[in-house]
Amino acid sequence: MIEYFRKSLARKVILINFIFVFLLVAGAVSLRIYHVQLTNSLDKEISYQTTKLNNVTKLKEDLNEVLFDGRGYFAFKQDDFLKRIDVNKANIKSSVALFEKTYKEPKDKTLIREVQNFNEDYLNTLLPKAIEYRKNDQVADIIKMSQQDGGTEKVNLILNRLDLFEANVQEDIEKAYEKKEEKIDKSQIIYFSFISLMVTVFIFLIRLMIRNFGSPLRELSHVASRITRGEFVDSVPFTNRLDEIGVLSVSFEKMIRSIRQNEQELTAQNEELAAQQDELSSQQERLRYSLKKTEENERKLLRLNSFLHSISNIIEQSELLKSMISNMTELTHSNKGLIWLPEKNQLSSTGLSELEIDHFRRSFKNSGLLARIQECMASQQVIRKSNSDEQGYVTEEYTCGDLYIPVYTGQQKLIAVVVLTRIGSSYSNNEIAEYENLSRQIALSIEKQNLYTRSEEQRITMQNVLDSIQEGVQLVDSDGTIVQVNQKFCELMDCSLPHQLNGLTLGAWTNTLKKAVEDGQDLADFINNAVHGKNNEGSSFIFEVNSKDTKIIQIYSEYLASNEEQRGTVLVYRDITKQYEVDRMKSEFVTTVSHELRTPLSSVLGFTELMLTRELKPERQKKYLTTIHQEAYRLTALINDFLDVQKMESGRLTYDKKYHTIVPIIEDVIDIQRVNAARHTFSINLKTDRLTIYGDRDKLSQIFMNLISNAVKYSPEGGNIIVNIYDDEKHLFVDIEDEGLGIPNEAISSLFEKFYRVDNSDRRKIGGTGLGLAIVMEIVKSHNGSISVQSLLGKGSTFTVAFPTVEDIYVNASLSETKKRKIDIVIVEDDRHLAALLSEELVSHGFHIAHFNTGEQAAEAVKECLPQAVILDIMLDGKMNGWDVLKKLKLQIETSDIPIIISSALDEKEKGIDLGAAGYLVKPYQLSQLTANILKIINEHNMDGRVLIPIYDGQK
Repeated sequence: MIEYFRKSLARKVILINFIFVFLLVAGAVSLRIYHVQLTNSLDKEISYQTTKLNNVTKLKEDLNEVLFDGRGYFAFKQDDFLKRIDVNKANIKSSVALFEKTYKEPKDKTLIREVQNFNEDYLNTLLPKAIEYRKNDQVADIIKMSQQDGGTEKVNLILNRLDLFEANVQEDIEKAYEKKEEKIDKSQIIYFSFISLMVTVFIFLIRLMIRNFGSPLRELSHVASRITRGEFVDSVPFTNRLDEIGVLSVSFEKMIRSIRQNEQELTAQNEELAAQQDELSSQQERLRYSLKKTEENERKLLRLNSFLHSISNIIEQSELLKSMISNMTELTHSNKGLIWLPEKNQLSSTGLSELEIDHFRRSFKNSGLLARIQECMASQQVIRKSNSDEQGYVTEEYTCGDLYIPVYTGQQKLIAVVVLTRIGSSYSNNEIAEYENLSRQIALSIEKQNLYTRSEEQRITMQNVLDSIQEGVQLVDSDGTIVQVNQKFCELMDCSLPHQLNGLTLGAWTNTLKKAVEDGQDLADFINNAVHGKNNEGSSFIFEVNSKDTKIIQIYSEYLASNEEQRGTVLVYRDITKQYEVDRMKSEFVTTVSHELRTPLSSVLGFTELMLTRELKPERQKKYLTTIHQEAYRLTALINDFLDVQKMESGRLTYDKKYHTIVPIIEDVIDIQRVNAARHTFSINLKTDRLTIYGDRDKLSQIFMNLISNAVKYSPEGGNIIVNIYDDEKHLFVDIEDEGLGIPNEAISSLFEKFYRVDNSDRRKIGGTGLGLAIVMEIVKSHNGSISVQSLLGKGSTFTVAFPTVEDIYVNASLSETKKRKIDIVIVEDDRHLAALLSEELVSHGFHIAHFNTGEQAAEAVKECLPQAVILDIMLDGKMNGWDVLKKLKLQIETSDIPIIISSALDEKEKGIDLGAAGYLVKPYQLSQLTANILKIINEHNMDGRVLIPIYDGQK
């Protein structure tokens, strides 16, 4: 068994560790068992004494309760005390029984006998007898019994006995606790002693391991160090051990013998290697020289490859020349150089100053050296002395070589000259021959670049031509790959810039098109057939682009062939949106017009047939004739719209323009519309006093008739139709506002186009030709105005017409305005509408008008502007009436001669004439009568004898 452990270090270590762990575990387990048993026995004793104490205390408390309840009954004679006495007596009996059963010690049994005797003598005998005496109120007997039988003495005796027993039990408990603490202290001392013992054992084991393992290894390490230093070692210790150290020692000894033997062999080999080393050194020198030449050739080939790569991949000419001369200078080990293109006189250099470049430009072209190069068609070298700039800080001169290499095309045309300068040496003939070979590569690169430049210019020219075409053009090769597209194609298809599409394959760009258009698969099939030559000649395809604005595109193709072989296909995209829309609107127009014409014609023919074939009552005939008249008027308006459109397109629509007040025109239109618009409410809001415009009354009436009738038609549920009139410095605005169906946003841009109708499918029942707003737009433009619309779908629309203000005509003018303008006639009238009517009549005859509401303003204005006549109403707003104004004007010297015509509803002509009026018109009267009186009176009162001739439109 011992030999088994001696043969292995690992087994020894395991054995030592096992012994240590075994001792540690055994000691720990023993200490733990001892501690647990000790603690349990002491805790059991303490628990036993504590329970006994609790039982005695309980017995004592129950006995006290009985005594107190008995005394309470004797004092108060209440039955509750008797009940508690019975309960406590039962508790005492059970406590005594438990105590007797549990505790068997002599002192415990003595206590039990004493308590039982007390119960028998006192609780079972004396107490019941005393209670009976108290029930019978025999108090004296109770006292007597207490004195004779010694009841009080027995009670005190048993209570003292219980107190003494309780104190003894408490003392036993304290002794048990003290004993427990003493035992625990002893166990801790034993525990620490065990730990000290185990530490001692551990240290002993460590020392044993060091002695058995560390010391032998240290000695072997010392032997190895001696061998490393080359010392002689005769023997190795520990070879007689059976474990791993012994095996290591034996192996170490064998290694020493082997090293000695090998050392002798190596000495012999070393001598032989020394001889070989000399031979290898000489070969290494030769290889080093060859490697240097190889590396030089490699660097040269790399530079040559870089040079060829640079001139073959650079397209921009200035960069190409710069790369050529830079790489050429480096490749030829030159200090500076340049390349010159004689045809363009373009030059690029490296290492040259601006002064040297300017000198070359001035002198070389006309030098004999260039002529000699062209004659010989070979390179020329000039060997010269260095100049001061080339010498730098060196004072003595040295040789420089300037090599001029001509570059010829395949047609022997000189296209470039390369000039290289090597400072301090010249170029050998072999180098010149090598560099001339490079010049052919330069020629090819320059020709390639020139060819690219010409083709790029042709491509740009071709692209510009294509971009100028108003149709989308797409050129693809025989495989369908995009070669070129124009700008119009990108605009039609909402795609990127033209050059970004070049190179896309057929599948790639047709897939993109399929997503961007309706019927994308059909379009892709058409394009595929076109690319592969399967479409019939003249065939086309129409498709719609998915975009914000609807686009209708027609595509057709043309083949590009060379030697009867298809080389590509030209696809042409034509935007036919407007044509398509016009055709659609014309189709809808024909349908609408046929309906609009046939409906009134049917009524006319039907009612006419009834009148011809039947005997009708006069009122029925009148009703039919009225209907026929209305339908005929409707047909006339429809035909007039067609005729107006034709006149507008041919430029033959004429206008009879005069000055008019706009309010009466709008009121006439509203009166007409109000007849057939019982569910609508009309109102006019005036927010300006400048109400005069210059235009054709009939055409202006047509504008507002169309807009207000549309407001009525497209408000089928009724509502308010409000006309707002306001102005700014340059325009008079009229808003027609309704609360009808409204207009979709996408329809507003096309609203004023001919034949266009909003959502014709849903609103066909409302009727209309789609010409009304187009005619309105034309009339407004002819009056130098504009029209716009704002609308909320389902909320209503507001059409705004803007006319230029008439600067020379004023109605309801202010006093300051009369000072700035020439005024022919002043109208003093508080009725706004009548004043507008009178102004319109007089303005149409060429007069300049000013209107005032009050007499105060009118009197001051007449004094300032001195008009040729005054039209005066009697009933005015303000403090002054017409009579006051008349009197004031006639009393003033400046205004006394001005003719005044009274326009009043009061028939007081004699009074007016007496006060100095030149005429008196009683309302109502014809406007022509007013004009005639004005002309007559002004002519009669003309101060310089001239006859006043009114100026009409078209006269100067």
